[in-house]
Amino acid sequence: MAARSLAAGSTAAVASGLGSQSVGGGSNSAFEASRSAGSPRQPDLPPAPSDLKITDVKVLKLRNDPEEDLWAWLSESLVANPMSIYPKYREKRSSWMSDFGSVYVEIQTDKGVYGHGEGGGGDAAAIIVEKHFKRLLVGEDPFDVERLWDILFRASLPYGRKGLAIMALSGVDLALWDIRGKALGLPVYKLLGGKTKEKIFAYATGNDAEWFVRQGFRAVKLAMPHGPADGREGMRKNVELVRRTREIVGPDADVMLDCYMAWDVEYTLRMAELLEPYKVRWIEEALLPDDYEGFGKLNAQIHSTLIATGEHEFTRFGFEELLHHKGASILQPDITWCGGLTEIRKIADLAAAQGLPVIPHAGGTVWGLHFIAATPNAPWAETIGPSRELERERKSRIRRFFPLPEKGFLWPADDPGFGIDLRKFI
Repeated sequence: MAARSLAAGSTAAVASGLGSQSVGGGSNSAFEASRSAGSPRQPDLPPAPSDLKITDVKVLKLRNDPEEDLWAWLSESLVANPMSIYPKYREKRSSWMSDFGSVYVEIQTDKGVYGHGEGGGGDAAAIIVEKHFKRLLVGEDPFDVERLWDILFRASLPYGRKGLAIMALSGVDLALWDIRGKALGLPVYKLLGGKTKEKIFAYATGNDAEWFVRQGFRAVKLAMPHGPADGREGMRKNVELVRRTREIVGPDADVMLDCYMAWDVEYTLRMAELLEPYKVRWIEEALLPDDYEGFGKLNAQIHSTLIATGEHEFTRFGFEELLHHKGASILQPDITWCGGLTEIRKIADLAAAQGLPVIPHAGGTVWGLHFIAATPNAPWAETIGPSRELERERKSRIRRFFPLPEKGFLWPADDPGFGIDLRKFI
């Protein structure tokens, strides 16, 4: 079954690309050398990083991004979602979604080295960071990332395990890794064992396929507009969107579908059948995250495309449950939600043991790129498709977190840590 090549192939084969198509290969050493030459390194390193002690943990309030409206389509256009079954909330996600946004964590040390990280949950997660996690972290060695992760996870079990607590923990964990990199003068990918690929194949999420192709992308993920509540007419419109996209991108580019928890098993099976002529690479997050049995049915019964999910799953324990049900051929944890870098590495190991790739949700961020670069079974990075106002977009804060690819490829920064200082955006 060719469509199962991802699940059946070895980790090494997955690292070179999806299925039989190589997407991340090729030597680019001269280009990389030109980028790394003269890269700044943090001066006045502490005499011994193990002597560092955490002195403060706080949440940063970043200033508003005047270019944020460039991505309004994410919340203001018709995109199928778990609330689409209610007419009141069908038209746009902003009608029901929280405005929590992200939580930005800063951890300070007694030697002046500080680290930054991003988690989910916004103000709600900030309470967990400042009112609970902070007192467990102050006085600790920031290099003890495994121990500190376990302490915070166990301490938050009465209200955590998934959701906000793990999103808050993700921001803290990334900030700890940032400190390690800065203290040692090394980019995070070096701390993880170095690059496993010279450049990272990037795909664009969004429905402006014509523009994405012009910008050098060879893979596009569509936000599906319709779900079961829209009946057969919605199905026809979904098929027409995919047909038109395939026509635009040509026969050799990849097309994927983001269903954002909006479909059900029966609807997904039918859509997979209708879309078979258009060679869809994967169907993503078709069901509610806890429907492990449903994902297992899809993965077993659909042979024309791959089943991907995991954006709204948390920790290795959640992904272990998904794998127990054989619920996906591609895992998609979000490094700022699933438990941070410490945990996504464990999730990747679970996947590697079964020959599965990890393609993180929003993996094209400054945080995700270091993980992907250093992980053999993480072949691709997702980025928000560029708008048609590129000059405005290049000035935006979001593109500091989500770098614009060049000719469809990305790479992590060679600066110490994750290569970003959030104090610039306060």
